[in-house]
Amino acid sequence: MFRAVISGNIDEHFVKYYKCANWILLVLMVVVANVVSSLDMVTGILVGGFIANLNCMGLERDCKRMVRWHTMIVYYGGLAVRLGLITLAVTAAFLVFPKLVSPIGFFIGLSVVVINFYILLLAMVIHRVRFKEAV
Repeated sequence: MFRAVISGNIDEHFVKYYKCANWILLVLMVVVANVVSSLDMVTGILVGGFIANLNCMGLERDCKRMVRWHTMIVYYGGLAVRLGLITLAVTAAFLVFPKLVSPIGFFIGLSVVVINFYILLLAMVIHRVRFKEAV
């Protein structure tokens, strides 16, 4: 599966693979932070990564609705709801648990989806350069 994705043969299973890889990357980041850093950093990464992965799942749902209903309003409505929930979660986390959630860890956790995207993109480029395909 991974070989097919990095070779550029993206099919309908790509989104499932990408979401699963997001969760795996979050777990790896939490394990590394647990070894290297403090508990508040680990909690921040966990909360931020959880929000980012839920946002990614909501984006997939909105994109499916957008294709089915042929309108962008569905995307913006879903985005507005998710941004409101994220803002509420961040505010609650920082106000209620200021000593348990590190802001730096939180922002590192929010970048899980982006980091996974760049890892996948880098793997595709390396594969294409290695097999001398046009990039």
